[in-house]
Amino acid sequence: MRSEDPTLRKKVLHEINEDFHQADKLNEALDSGILMCLVYCCREQDNVTRELASRAILKIANTEKGRVTLVSSRSLAIIANLFDDTVTQIRYNAYTCLINLAQFVYGITSIIDADILRVLVDKLVGEREELILILIL
Repeated sequence: MRSEDPTLRKKVLHEINEDFHQADKLNEALDSGILMCLVYCCREQDNVTRELASRAILKIANTEKGRVTLVSSRSLAIIANLFDDTVTQIRYNAYTCLINLAQFVYGITSIIDADILRVLVDKLVGEREELILILIL
């Protein structure tokens, strides 16, 4: 993930997304600190890199260990920054990630603590994609 080669980075992100279909591989990868690498990739300029990273983070939010890791790493504010992304799929992934977290009390508490509710209310006014508006509601 530390390679400067964008093609190699995309290939690695594709493989990560394929591996994350299996929860045991995902949970094992979390121990390696992969979440912070994915969060870093969400800041890249390349749309494909950001989308692949956001998709992998969404898969992390589908497992208990992943949700706990997301909350404990204090990455929610960075994920919430993806609400402003120009790519609809990246915004969709970010909203769905928070929806997965909000199904549990510790996730709700973390979302409130990170002041994301205010951001969601603001997004109701500015979001134009119907699919995203449904997720926000």
